Amino acid sequence: MFYKYNAWDPKLIIGQILSIQCLYYILLAGILYLLDSMFSSSLSLEQMFEYQSINTHSQSGRVVMTAFLINSLFGSFCLKYIVERSKKCLDHSVTVTFIHFIIVWIVSGFPKTVVWWAIQLIGMVLMAMIGEYLCMRKELMDIPLQRGKDLDSTPITIPPSPHTSSPIMNPKNNGNGSSSSANSNSNINNNHFSNSNSINSSSSSIGDGNNPYQPIELEILTHQDEHDD
Repeated sequence: MFYKYNAWDPKLIIGQILSIQCLYYILLAGILYLLDSMFSSSLSLEQMFEYQSINTHSQSGRVVMTAFLINSLFGSFCLKYIVERSKKCLDHSVTVTFIHFIIVWIVSGFPKTVVWWAIQLIGMVLMAMIGEYLCMRKELMDIPLQRGKDLDSTPITIPPSPHTSSPIMNPKNNGNGSSSSANSNSNINNNHFSNSNSINSSSSSIGDGNNPYQPIELEILTHQDEHDD
């Protein structure tokens, strides 16, 4: 959707980062809303931007953990439709996690729990790996096959040779194969006769006195002639 063939486009990169980050928080809010409704928890922004909300000893903390992991799966689909290139998925996944870390640091201080760091790293890896897989499948589907089909359906005509005429290659052939083959045989015979005439003319020119290259006459003696001598 946002991909271009330019090697470096800062506007495109900034647009991709902002789009993925906004979708990341929108999807996370929606998932938290559904899980909080199911488990009778209260929805608040602290669940998203306070590292203390992610823990294993409370139900609300486990709900937030599950929401972040599920959101990483949806984030991989965002990479598929926004980034569209597998080699850039890891960069955008790290960027999303780093921006979220900066916001959490500003809101609630530096994260000091191992659980928060583990959830963020696992989510980043899941988002990058699944995003790369989806983007690779999409890249393979981008090969244009319609042009190949059009080329396959186009008949290929080979121009006839100036020396020979084939009924298959001749574009003037209207389906009369016998006449074409007869013409081909006559052309071959004409070429044979013309070649023999050229050989005879060359041999006659050799015997001519004007030719500086005179033939050498060789005398061949048989065994009978030797006994006569």
